[in-house]
Amino acid sequence: MTESGRELVPSTYNLRRLLKYRSKSEMLEMFDGQGQLVLIVAQFMIKLCSEDDPVIVLLKRLDHSAKLSWGYTHYSEEDRNLSIVFRSFMEDLQVFFKVPNSMSTLSPKELVAAFIDLLLEILQEILNLQPYFIHQVEDSIQSLKMELKFLLAFLGDTPSQPTDLETTKKILVDIEVVANETGSFLYSFFFSTNRISMSGMKQNLSDLLGNVELLKENIKKHCITVANILPSGVTPKTSVVILSLVDSILDYLNDLMNKKDNRIFNLKDQIRTIHQELMFLQSFLTDIEVEKYPELEEFFIRIIDIAYEVEYIINSFAPVWYLTLRIPQVMEKIQLVSTQFQEKKKMYGAGLQKNAEYQSQQVSLQAQRPHIGDGKIIGLEDVQYEIEGKLLGGTSTLQIISISGMPGLGKTTLAKNIYHDAFIRQHFDSCGWCVVSQTYQKRNMLIDILRSTSHLNTETILNMEDDDLSIELYNCLKGSRYIIFMDDIWNVNAWFDTRYCFPDDNCGSRILFTSQNANLGMIYSGINYPLRFLTDGECWDLLQFNVFNNEQCPPVMVDVAKKIARNCGGLPSTVVFVASVLKKLEKEISLWMDVAENITSYISRETNDYMNMLELSYNHLPMHLKPCFLYFGAYEKDKEIPVQKLIMLWAAEGFIRKVECRSSEDVAEQYLFGLINRSMILVSKRTSDGRIKACSVHGAMHDMCLRVAEQDNFMKVMKGLKLMKVLDLSITDMSLYNLTGSEVLTVLKFLSVSSIPSSIESFENLEFLFVDNKEVVEIPAIFLNMVKLRHVHFSGGAQFSESLRIQATKKLQYIFWDSSENCYRYPDFGFLDRLESLSLSFLPNYVSGDISREVIDLHWNLRKLTLRNFDLSWNQMNVIGMLPILEVLKLRDDTIEGKKWDTREDEFQGLRYSMLYKSNIGMPQVIIS
Repeated sequence: MTESGRELVPSTYNLRRLLKYRSKSEMLEMFDGQGQLVLIVAQFMIKLCSEDDPVIVLLKRLDHSAKLSWGYTHYSEEDRNLSIVFRSFMEDLQVFFKVPNSMSTLSPKELVAAFIDLLLEILQEILNLQPYFIHQVEDSIQSLKMELKFLLAFLGDTPSQPTDLETTKKILVDIEVVANETGSFLYSFFFSTNRISMSGMKQNLSDLLGNVELLKENIKKHCITVANILPSGVTPKTSVVILSLVDSILDYLNDLMNKKDNRIFNLKDQIRTIHQELMFLQSFLTDIEVEKYPELEEFFIRIIDIAYEVEYIINSFAPVWYLTLRIPQVMEKIQLVSTQFQEKKKMYGAGLQKNAEYQSQQVSLQAQRPHIGDGKIIGLEDVQYEIEGKLLGGTSTLQIISISGMPGLGKTTLAKNIYHDAFIRQHFDSCGWCVVSQTYQKRNMLIDILRSTSHLNTETILNMEDDDLSIELYNCLKGSRYIIFMDDIWNVNAWFDTRYCFPDDNCGSRILFTSQNANLGMIYSGINYPLRFLTDGECWDLLQFNVFNNEQCPPVMVDVAKKIARNCGGLPSTVVFVASVLKKLEKEISLWMDVAENITSYISRETNDYMNMLELSYNHLPMHLKPCFLYFGAYEKDKEIPVQKLIMLWAAEGFIRKVECRSSEDVAEQYLFGLINRSMILVSKRTSDGRIKACSVHGAMHDMCLRVAEQDNFMKVMKGLKLMKVLDLSITDMSLYNLTGSEVLTVLKFLSVSSIPSSIESFENLEFLFVDNKEVVEIPAIFLNMVKLRHVHFSGGAQFSESLRIQATKKLQYIFWDSSENCYRYPDFGFLDRLESLSLSFLPNYVSGDISREVIDLHWNLRKLTLRNFDLSWNQMNVIGMLPILEVLKLRDDTIEGKKWDTREDEFQGLRYSMLYKSNIGMPQVIIS
C-alpha cells in the first residue's frame, strides 16, 4: 500500500529513472546495463501477469523502493533495502525465461512467438549495451539472433489454428524447446547475481546453436512434405483493396529483380515468373470492375491470399534455403489461379460489360434519389441570384456553368428553381432538361431534351433512330438562344457524347450542369459554383418550414428542435429527411431528443433512400480511390485529419500506384484532390502557401463510409501482425515486444511510437517513422542501415549523435522537429538531395558553450524552410536566397541580425510566401505574395 492507502500500480518508472541517473559506481547491476535488461523482462511480466501475482507484487515493491531511494547517498538504509529487493526480484525472474503456459488471448503458437520476440529484444539490448565481456561471444550472439528471427518468420508462415499434421505439431514443439533453451541461457549468464563464466557461456552458446541447426534440418523436411499456407483469417477478405495490393506487390517484385541482393540471386527467375503471372492478373483486374461481379469473389480472395503470401515470404528473415523451398510452392498456386482466370476472361468476353442486374439497380437507385423539395430554397438565394446573372448576361458565346457539391446540398433543387424562374423562361427561346445519372445513355438524354424543347410529340421522338435524334436536336436549337439543364452529371463523357448537338451561334446560349465533381464545370472555361453548407440558423428555418409549414414551433419544443437542426450538419437533405420523421412523432421532448442524438439511425429506419443516395457517390469512384475513401472510416466523425500523415498512411498501405517520375506523395495528393473534387472530402485547413493542410469528412459521408466499409469487410483487423503495414503505438505505453500475438513485422512501412524501439533495425521496409517524444532524443546510428526510410518526424526534438553520418539514408525526404523542444546540433544537410521541408530552432537552454547557429549547407531541392532564433549573418541569408525552388520561408524570433533586410534581384526567385514573426527588422524589399 502507498502512504495514501491506495495500491501501487505495476510500473517501472522509478526504477528506470534511478538506473538512468545514478553513477556507475552506485549501480545495482553485476555489469553496466544489466538493469536495462531487467526492465525489458519487467514490462513483459506486466503484460502477462495479473496484478495479484506474487512477482508483480514484488515488482511494485521494487519500484517503490527505487522511489524511496531516489536522492539518498550510496550505502544509505534506503539504498540497502533497494539492493535486497532488486536481487530478490532477479531470482524470481527465472520463471519468465520459458514459454508461458497459458494466456487466454493467444494460441500456443502465438505464445511461442511472443516469447521469441522477448528474447530478440533482450539480445538486441545486449548488443547495444556492449558489456565488457561481450566481444568474446558477440559473433555467436549475432548468429543466435538471426536464427531466432528465422524461427519467428517460420511461425508466421504456419497455420495459427490447431492442426492434425503430426509433422507440423512436432516442429512447433521443437521450436518451443529451442526457445526455452535460449531463455535459460540468457537468464543464467545475463540475469545472474553471480560472476560470469566466459568458458561456460561459450560452451552453452555452441550447444544452443547446434540444436538450432538440427531444428532447421527438420524444418527443411517439413517444407518439402507440407505446402505451407498463410494462417486462415490473417488476410483481410475484401475485394476493395485487391487492385492496390497487386500493384504494390508488383512494384516490390520489380525493385527486387533490379536489386543486387545475393540472398535472392538464384531465385530471380522464379520471382520473375511470379511477377509475370501477377501482371496478367493485374491487367484482368484493371479491365473489370471488381465489385460488379460477386460470382468472382472467391477468385478475388484467392488472389489477395497469394499476394500477401508472396509479400510475407520474400520480406521475411528467412535464409536462402527456406526461400528456395517456399517460392516454388507459391508459384504453383499463382499459376493455377492464373489459368482459372484466363478461362473466366474468355467467359466474360473482352469487353467485360456490366451486368444488367447491376445497371438496373443503379437506375433504380437514381430514380429514388430524393430532392430537397421544389420551389422552397433556404440559404441558396444569393447563389441563385448570382447564377441567374451569369445566365442572363455575360458573353454571347455558348457557356457552361455548373453547380457542384456533395449529395444533399440542394444542387437539383436550386437548378429546378432556376429552370422554372420566369425571367429565365422569358430570356431564352428554349429551355431543356435531362437527368444524366451514373449510368447515362445518350439516347435517353436526347429524348428528354427534345421533349422539352421540340414541338414534336413524344411518340414521334421515341420512334427516331439515334442519329436522327442528334440531328433533330441540333436543328431545333440552331439560331436560337437556348438553355439546357443537365442534372446529376457524373462523367464528362456524357457531355462529350452530346456536345455536337448544341450549336454555338453567338446567341448567348447556356448549358448548366449539376454535379458532385467540381472539375466538370470547368471544361471549355466554364464557371463552377460550389454550394456551401447551411448555417445552423438556415437549417432551423428549413426544418420549421418542412415540419410546421406556416405555423410556429411550440415554444416548449424550440430548444430540442433547434438541437436537431444543428445536428443535421448543414445538409438540406438531412433536414428534409429528419422533418419527415418528426412529422410522424408526437411532440414530446424525450422523443425528439432521441432523434437529435440518433439522426442517422432514425433516417435509416424511415427509408433507405438517404444512404443509397450517398452510396451512389462511392459506387462511382474509380477503383484506386475506393480504399483511400474507406480509410477515412478509421477516423472519428468530424475529426480534422492532417493531410501529410494521411498521405503517408495511404502510401504505406499500398494504395498509391507508382507513376514514373513522380513520388508516391505527389500521386497520393492527386488522389486526395480527386476525392475533394468529387465532394467526398472537405478541406478544413490550408498551409501558408495555399496547399491543403488538413481535411475532414462530413458526418453523413462518414456514416456511409462506415456502412460500406463494414459491408466490404474493409476494416477487418488482421489476426496477428505479420502482414501489418501500418502500426500506431504513439498513444500507448506499449513496447513492440509485448504486443498480443506479436510476430516479425516484415512488411511494416509506417510506425508511430512514443519512443524509438531498440528493435527498429528489424523493420527493413520502414518508410515513415513518427516519434511522439516528450524530450529531445538522440537519433540512433542504426538509421544508417535503413535505406528505405524517407520520412522522420520527432514531436519533441532530436539531435544527431557525434558519430552518426546519415549518408546511407538516401531516400530521406523530410525531417521535422516540432514544438518548443527542437534539436540544437545542425549537421551538413547538403547530401539530403531530396529534402523538401526543414524546420530548425536554436534553443540556448540546451547548449553549453559558444556554438555557431549558422546552417552551413542546404540542398537546392528545399521548398520550405523555417528558422527560429538563429541570429543569422547576411552572408548566410544570401545563401538561403539562392535556393532556386524555395517557396516558403518563415523566420521567427530575431533570426536575422540588424533591423533592415535588403535583398538582391537574383535572390528568392521562387518565393511565394514569407513570414517574419517577432522580428526586429523591416519587411524585405521584395514583392512577396
